[in-house]
Amino acid sequence: MRTPFLMIAGGLSLQACGYEEQLLITNLHGNVHIPAESTVRDVVDIDGNLQSVGPDVRGLGPVYLGLYSSISPAGTVERYPYPEIGPQFKEGVAGDAYPYGGTTMGDLRFACLQSLSCLVVSGRYVDYDAMLDWFQTVGVDVLDSNEDPVGNAEFIRQTCFDIFNVNTDREVRLIATDDKNGDGKVDEGDLDFVYDEQANEFVGPFEIRQQEHFYDQRAENCTPGTDCAAMSVWGWMDTPAVGSYRYKTCDTTEGFQFPRYNENFVGGRVFLDVLNFPTNYIETGDYAATDGFEWKNVYDEPEIYLDFVVQ
Repeated sequence: MRTPFLMIAGGLSLQACGYEEQLLITNLHGNVHIPAESTVRDVVDIDGNLQSVGPDVRGLGPVYLGLYSSISPAGTVERYPYPEIGPQFKEGVAGDAYPYGGTTMGDLRFACLQSLSCLVVSGRYVDYDAMLDWFQTVGVDVLDSNEDPVGNAEFIRQTCFDIFNVNTDREVRLIATDDKNGDGKVDEGDLDFVYDEQANEFVGPFEIRQQEHFYDQRAENCTPGTDCAAMSVWGWMDTPAVGSYRYKTCDTTEGFQFPRYNENFVGGRVFLDVLNFPTNYIETGDYAATDGFEWKNVYDEPEIYLDFVVQ
């Protein structure tokens, strides 16, 4: 009686293996351009001196990229360019943008000190000295557990090693550790964004991994106003808040939990719905892409320009 069962099971197995879903799943590569002026501002440093800073890569906030059905011009859905949204089910609650996928360029990281919660983005600092110098320059108090000023960047590094029980900077993921551009050294050229002096902008490569690529088969012959189109890549940058330098996309109630002795705080993490409801987080001073890039060809390598300043 066992033989027929095995034969049936084997037949089902062969049928399952023979079915091809024909899904086109690929990685999307491209570059994001951000005006250098986005990092230029007047600040009061920790000594009370007024000075102008920037262009400086350390002033770039996290960049969020999403794949959407289409992008509406400024003034259509929001006062800035915005993805097409679904039905609004609740009064006062924006419709979901329903992203197909996305990525970030720079992650909100736990920086091992409560005073730096929701302030630090990965891919912006060459080393801990550069990180400490930045916050001292823009007037942010970097304090230890006793509320005393931190004057030595090595203190931050060793605090991270102690908290995470690690012994390499790569495991902490706060500073640059890899020679990405292959020039034999780790410096500003290996950060997420590199300053292009001639264009006066910051440029950084992005990758959206394992994305299912699909579009209306008529997309190659589309004309304006028709309903055949491909999904669009669109993004925006969360600019650090004036004064506090915190990020609105950072959830201060979630993230790494750190209870020890006289310290008990949460490290913060990015909100989970920033791509679904960007309108909840975009505010004055942020930079968004004026246009979305329609991803029609799987081999496309889009150039995304965050050139719209939210007013």
